[in-house]
Amino acid sequence: MQWPLLIALTAIITPLALKNIYPILIKSRVAPIDDTIGNIPLLTQDELTSFYSKKSVLIIGGTRGVGYGTALAIARSGAIVTVVGRNATTGRRAVRALASAAALPPEGDGSRVRFVQGDIGTVKSALALVGKLEASDKKYDLLVVTAAVFPNWDASLLNEDGIDKSFAIAVVGRFLIYSHMHRFLKTDGSARVLNVLASGMRPPSDFDRELASGKRLSSGLFENMMMFGIGNEIMQIGLEKHLSEKMKQTTRVSTHPGILKTDLHNGQGLLFDIFERVLTALSGVTEEKCGMTQASILASEKLHFGGLSYVDPFGNGRVASDELLHQVDLHLDWLWSLLTNITEFE
Repeated sequence: MQWPLLIALTAIITPLALKNIYPILIKSRVAPIDDTIGNIPLLTQDELTSFYSKKSVLIIGGTRGVGYGTALAIARSGAIVTVVGRNATTGRRAVRALASAAALPPEGDGSRVRFVQGDIGTVKSALALVGKLEASDKKYDLLVVTAAVFPNWDASLLNEDGIDKSFAIAVVGRFLIYSHMHRFLKTDGSARVLNVLASGMRPPSDFDRELASGKRLSSGLFENMMMFGIGNEIMQIGLEKHLSEKMKQTTRVSTHPGILKTDLHNGQGLLFDIFERVLTALSGVTEEKCGMTQASILASEKLHFGGLSYVDPFGNGRVASDELLHQVDLHLDWLWSLLTNITEFE
């Protein structure tokens, strides 16, 4: 076979293979179905508006990616939306874009979209954000946390607490937000929390204590993602035991956004960037569509009220897999000790 023909065939077959194999691979890794939840369909705009109208919603990580898409869907549905992000310029730009897309006043007292500058990348910054939110005297109806970061291989992988930066946001920072959410979230049992990261799946590897504690540096993107993804899942289950009495009846749902068409993953190496662009072009969803899915899940009446639900990238309710529960048995006590020692949380 001549090389030009071989290259042409490869160019045709590879995208088709990726488009068909990826859903099969993902579905082979999902956790067992939760028959009580079943499938959560996309809600119509009228249904979303019926749920979100006049509700106050806080979205940590809402200036970009899936957080931005979720903020857009919720803002269009009549909610008062506060987005949290690290960068003030990006935050103001996001607020203007959200207001424009949702046909709302861009800024000022009449706006239903607001920005709060904050970060959950270190213990100090996460606690500062909690303090800022509490000081506003606003009690939010709903909390959405999508903040996450991929490693920057050209800089230090550890933050000032000596913890991997990706793990710090996905696990330590979120732990602090959820542990202190009674200070800025309604405590009458009506509040809901959406944790967007990597739920509804079977862990593909074991939790690595050395990576989580910063004693060993991550050697690659997959290892890094597995560490903070599994860590977040273990932490979520730990919260069931350790949430303050004020928040024990809060409805919490943990989800997986699937493959997102975004530029947030760039910079992980030439081969990864090429692979991801091909994959997202074939199987990815836009930030706006993903946001509609997340908004529909949070508003669903199928969730386990006063408890924790899992929903996979396809909108199907899932239960904790045996593989995840095994990781919980092995590592929850250790992880909880690490989190409480790092954060000095009682």
